[in-house]
Amino acid sequence: MQKNGTNNDEYYVRYEVKSSTIYYGRTLNVILNAEGNQNKNFTINARTPWETVIGPVKKGFVASLTVSEIGDNYGKLTLQTKIYVNKNASPFALKRSDESNTPRTYVQLNYTIDY
Repeated sequence: MQKNGTNNDEYYVRYEVKSSTIYYGRTLNVILNAEGNQNKNFTINARTPWETVIGPVKKGFVASLTVSEIGDNYGKLTLQTKIYVNKNASPFALKRSDESNTPRTYVQLNYTIDY
């Protein structure tokens, strides 16, 4: 039971990245905002779905996800990203997505937890 005027809610953020390219062996750079507003960097394989969960974080946290190509995919890379949030162990809910199939080398997605 939550008392009025307090914020004991805990949130978890799930970041998802999907990509496609005609080239094998390509990698992507992923930067995300994690607990304590610390950036975390990952190198992931293109063409392989990837996700990670961070938390707990509090209301007002800015979930940020940036994905960029490493090397050159010669205009053949597509990137799709999603940010999900759950509150107090509820199911994850999709809060932001960019599912463009237009070739690109970079995508950034942000969501501020406001509920």
